[in-house]
Formats: sequence, C-alpha cells, structure tokens
Amino acid sequence: MNRIHYLGIFALCSLSCACSAGGSEPSNSGIAAEPLASAATATPPSHAVKAASLKLPANFTSYASESIGKNILCHVGAVTGDDGMNQKPIAYAETVQSKQVLWIAQLNLPPDTFQSRATHCTSSGDSTFVLLQSDTQSEQTLSQTLLRVVKLDTQTGALQTQRNVDVPKAYSAWVDEGASHFQWQGNALVVSGNYRLSSDNDNQAQFTVHLNSNLNP
Repeated sequence: MNRIHYLGIFALCSLSCACSAGGSEPSNSGIAAEPLASAATATPPSHAVKAASLKLPANFTSYASESIGKNILCHVGAVTGDDGMNQKPIAYAETVQSKQVLWIAQLNLPPDTFQSRATHCTSSGDSTFVLLQSDTQSEQTLSQTLLRVVKLDTQTGALQTQRNVDVPKAYSAWVDEGASHFQWQGNALVVSGNYRLSSDNDNQAQFTVHLNSNLNP
C-alpha cells in the first residue's frame, strides 16, 4: 500500500477507535476558488531575524520535499495532536544550503473534511503549488478522500488561490507519492492518481487531470 494512503488510513483508524464518525459526505466536484483570507494562515518573515526564529509546529510529519527554484526547497506534510490524530496540512520553504526556514503556511482544512495532509509540491513562475488530500470522516469505511490544489507565493508563502480537483464520477480519489504524479508538463499542471466509483475498494480506476496556472481545467 502506498505510504501516503497508508498514513491517512492509519490516522483514521486511530481516531475511529476513540470517537464515532461525524459529518456529511461532500460532493467531489470542482468549486470556485475561495477568498484568500479564509484559505490559509501563512507566516512569512518580514526580516532575517524573524525568519531565523520560525519553527515548525510539534508533531510534524513530512510527506515530500521538492526544489522550487532559487535554491529553495518546499516541504509538505501534516501536523497532528499528541495522540497522532486530526491531521492538518503544512507547507514550508527553506534555503537549500543554510536550511533557513523562509516561511511556514498552515493551511486550513477544506470545507466538510475531517482531516487533511499536504502530500506534493511543485512550482511554476513565482508560485508554488501544493496538493492536499483530505478525509471527510473519522471512520475509515465511511470516509472519502478529496483532492485540492493550493497556490502559494514562493517568496512569502501567501495564499494566491485554491481549487478542488474534479475527478468525474469519483466517490473517492487519491494520489500516490512521487513527484511524477503532480508535475508541470508545458503549461499544464498534471495531477494523476486513482479513484473509486463507490465505497467498494476493489472498484478502482486511474485518472489524470490537467490544470492551468490559475487552477482552471
């Protein structure tokens, strides 16, 4: 089983032992980009001293690290509580040589989701693109995995826009680890992964979605 999908399922399994499932299942269709103020909390440095003092939240798990140009690395993952539950997505940038943290973006959970993790990142121009994979419920057998792309300013981590990834007819969709599943090909951001048509785990297929720099199909 893929590491990204396994860790998401592990968090769901852990929590389902402690509490009952809650919330309704959202539609997996694409939505318009949300207002920037409500989408993420970025922590960009205003000067070198502040940048040097930035620290990652406790209980951070890294899912991927990729170069985003100008000797900067993007790291994506999730933070949890001390019990390892309730994943919340995190992205941060640091310099390649000095490992100085430039900014930390604590991304909000998408609507109608229970937990989320940032699993992939890539860049184009002055923007960094982060993939979120989110679970709708705490109970694994009832939960769907939904996908969302978040666009950040590479220099500051400020949110620019975001949009759900629309996988037609999918009940649940996920993207395996590896940069090849979330990369730019020419002028298109290509997201490729797997989806289920129903809650039946054996009924799976593959998908590929192309987005432009504004996250439109």
